[in-house]
This record gives sequence, structure tokens and C-alpha cells, in this order.
Amino acid sequence: DLDSRSCDPPTFAVFEGPLLSQFEPVTEKVIRELIIKSPTKSCMLDPIPTSLTKQCLNDLVSLITVIVNASLSAGIVPQQFKQALVTPLLKKPGLDSNDMKNFRPVSNLPFISKILEKVVLTQLRNHLSSNNLLEICQSAYRKDHSTETAVLSVLDGLLVSADERLVSLVALLDLSAAFDTLDHTILLQRLEMTYGVRGTVLDWFASYLSERFQSVIVDGVVSASRPLVYGVPQGSVLGPVLFTLYSQPLSDVISDHDCDYHKYADDTELSKGASPDQFDSVQSCIQTCIGDVLIWMNSNKLKLNTDKTEVMPVGSASRVALVESECANIGGNSVPFKMSVKYLGVHLDQTLSMRQHIDSVCRASFLELRRAATIRLYLSQSATARLVAAMIISRLDYCNSVFAGLPADQVARLQRIQNNAARLVMKKRKRDHVTPLLKELHWLPVKFRCQYKIATLAYRHFEGSLPPYLSSSLCTYEPSRSLRSSKEKLLKIPKRNLKSVGERSFSFMAPSVWNSLPADLRNLPTLSQFKSNLKTFLFTQAFPQI
Repeated sequence: DLDSRSCDPPTFAVFEGPLLSQFEPVTEKVIRELIIKSPTKSCMLDPIPTSLTKQCLNDLVSLITVIVNASLSAGIVPQQFKQALVTPLLKKPGLDSNDMKNFRPVSNLPFISKILEKVVLTQLRNHLSSNNLLEICQSAYRKDHSTETAVLSVLDGLLVSADERLVSLVALLDLSAAFDTLDHTILLQRLEMTYGVRGTVLDWFASYLSERFQSVIVDGVVSASRPLVYGVPQGSVLGPVLFTLYSQPLSDVISDHDCDYHKYADDTELSKGASPDQFDSVQSCIQTCIGDVLIWMNSNKLKLNTDKTEVMPVGSASRVALVESECANIGGNSVPFKMSVKYLGVHLDQTLSMRQHIDSVCRASFLELRRAATIRLYLSQSATARLVAAMIISRLDYCNSVFAGLPADQVARLQRIQNNAARLVMKKRKRDHVTPLLKELHWLPVKFRCQYKIATLAYRHFEGSLPPYLSSSLCTYEPSRSLRSSKEKLLKIPKRNLKSVGERSFSFMAPSVWNSLPADLRNLPTLSQFKSNLKTFLFTQAFPQI
């Protein structure tokens, strides 16, 4: 049961830096670039289709610029921009379409309103970045951040803890209708007090949030319009960022309990490790932490879905076997420990073997291969290659950095998928030699694709574009004397205890892969040049005699 603190009003940290009180006007050039780069999608509420807007951009850009700048200077969002058509979409294929909880309400907004939001978002992000107001361990909706960097960070921490013979308790928190329950008053107070948004800018956000209306459209039938009193529209440009700012203080609640955590939008992972004989104290700490998270969420009009919250012990097989507990107490409910959990599309098991994730990738990929095979007769080779790249190779490449350092037999399972995909594209038989096919298609084998991803992330460490939570796990090698090697951009390889665990961590694999590259490759001036030359280098490594 929650104590009386659950009814306390939310508290706000006070920002004392430079304020964001006025928007800067934008030029026609900026508006033109935003429109050209935006997807050509139209809304029923648009006066003219987006495609026609782009065709007539030379005639319309000055008018659109005037509308945007008038909104920014007056701190008012036009009422026409605050009407949305909501299309219910199933969250995952195969879910029961009769259960309304399985749908995500995606808002379709007028095209010009999204252009206005993009202008505001750019200036808001500049203010947040220049004043270091962005949360370090929040990877959603940020440049140079992704689900892969988030998964790598979580996995690296768990592997290093397991290498130190600790058992970590991992909890994945699930929020119910997170974007739909935000309190506008709390959000505006947080923007003002915590993030230094004042004056006309604050008025603009108040106008943006107030008097919003939405209708639901199903099979072409539109419902009556209803006011949007709480929440931010899913499908908007600003909505996701406003949610992350709204929920950012939750990190302080977790940090107070000395727990590691990572957030991706409304997905929150927290963990804490200890030796097996001290696991009870770790479990107690995690339970207390989640209890305080519940209290904070109740004060801020958010709801933690305890039924979907998952808890799992993680470590080496011998250490996990010593854990006597079988469940945790979350919000007064007994939550049994899981054998595996799914975090941002990646299956993690108790020993981090990645076997279940590889099982899932193989199962889904072979299904798509069989489907593609049924229509191969009607497709050209180039069309088949594009289809395979979209439906199969993309699955192999998603978060493939987590495969680095795995046993060869596990990587071989993934390689068989790529081999079969190559035979399908080239119309070859099952027993035909696949290496010439991969070379002709210019496909790097799976092992080298993993190395490519790891090396690219390591380059970004030196470039300064790698997220701080990953960059902090890498240490640049600095020789004690001024030697020739000091100019070669080397990384220090940390000592690890277990090859099957510690040497699979990103903090070990990235220096190992990076230092093995030629010096002239490591010293290339731009990321695009590095990627191009890296692929050529790995291609010669993969196919040395062909």
C-alpha cells in the first residue's frame, strides 16, 4: 500500500540559468528545408494535399513562413492546428482486435502544424542542450541516440557485473497509457521552473496544450470531436519530447536508491548488483525503489502497470543458481522472476547468452524467407534483393552489436539465414556454394557486420557523437611518453575475468575491434569516409581469396 506521500503535490527543481523566453524568427530557407525533408503524408484536415504543397512550394513558402513567425511572436497556436484525427493501430501484430487496450491512438495532424512544431522543437532542444538540461540516460528522440545504444549500455553494465561475479536484479517498468495521462498544469510548471521556459515561449506551450480536440476515424467514419484535456498527442512532433521532460525527475527518484537505470521514452530499466549472499538486500532495494517510483507517478498523474512489470536475476549460471528468491513484491503484488525479458526488441535471459534472442530472429527470418520464396518467380533479382534487405537482413542488423563475442555456433545460426537469403536472391540451390554469392551481392557476413557496427561506434567515441553513457565506458589510450603510437587513436582494453561474459561487453569488444584496425583507417577525418573504407577493409578480410 502507498503511504500518504502518494497524495503530495509534485515538486519542481528550480532552473537558474539563461531563460528561454522568446522564439527566434525563422527564414524562408529554414521553412523550405523542413517542408522538403518532411514525409509526403497528408491529413484529411489539410486544406490541400502535402504533395501539392511541395509542388507549389515556391508560391507558398513565404505565406507559411509568415504563419509560423506570427505564431512564434504572439505565443499562440492557431486553433486549426490543434485538431487531430486519431487512427487506432494495433500495438503488435496478432493482438486481439476486440480489446481496446491493444490499440495505440495515433494522431494525424495538419501538415503545416508539424512544420511549426519542428521549428519550436529545434529551438527548445538548443536551449536544453546549451544548458545541459537533457537527461544522460534517456535515449529516445535524441540525435545520435538509438534503441541499440540503449540496449548496449544496459547489456554492458550487466555483463561487467556478471564478470565481477555479481548477480544483478533487473526490473523493466511498464507505464499505462503514458502519453495520454500527462497533466498540462504540471507540465507547464515543470517547463517554467525546471527548464527555464518563460514569457512568450511558455505562453506558446500553454496555447499548444489548451483547447485541443480530436476525433477518431475508423474505416473512413469520423466520430464527433472531443476535447483533449490531458496528455499529448501521439504522432505529434513535440509530444514525445514533452513526455520525456515531464518524466525526467523520475531519474532522481531511482538515483536516490543507488540503482543503475536507462530510459527510452516510457520504457524504464533499472538494476542493481551484489554477490549472491547479499541478493536479499538488492531485492529489498529494488522493491523500495519501485515503491517510491509508484509514489512519484501517482503525484504526477502517471500510472505504473504492475501487471506488466518484469523482474529477472542476471549473472553467470553458477551465480544465478545460488539465488534463493523466486519473486519480488511490486506495488503489493507478488511478481515471479522471469527466465527472460524483452527490452527494446532484444530478448535478454538470465545468463545473457542471447540464445532466446537468436531463436526469435531465426524464427521470424525463416518465416519471411518462406514467404518471399513463394513469390520469387514473379520478382526480378533487384526487387528480390530489396525485399530481402527490408524483411530479413534488417532483422539480422537490428542491434547486431549484441552478437559480438558470442560463440561461433550461435553466430553460425544467423549466418545460415543470410546464406539462404543470398541463394533466394540469386536463384541458387540449397547446396550451392554461398561465398561467391555473398561477394557478388556485396553482403558482409554476419560476423563482420557486427564488427562494422562496433567499430563505427568506437569511431564516434573519438568524434564526440557517441552517447555519453557509452563513451564513458571507453578509455582512450595515452602512452606515458610521447611516442608515435600516441597519434594512432587507440583505446585501452580493460581486464576482464571471464571470456564468456566480461569479454563480450561493449567496453571490452569496442577497444579490441578498434585497435585491430589499420592506423590509417582509424585516423580518417569523417565518419562517412570511415564507414566507406571500413566496409572495404572488412570485405577484403571476409573474402581474401575470391
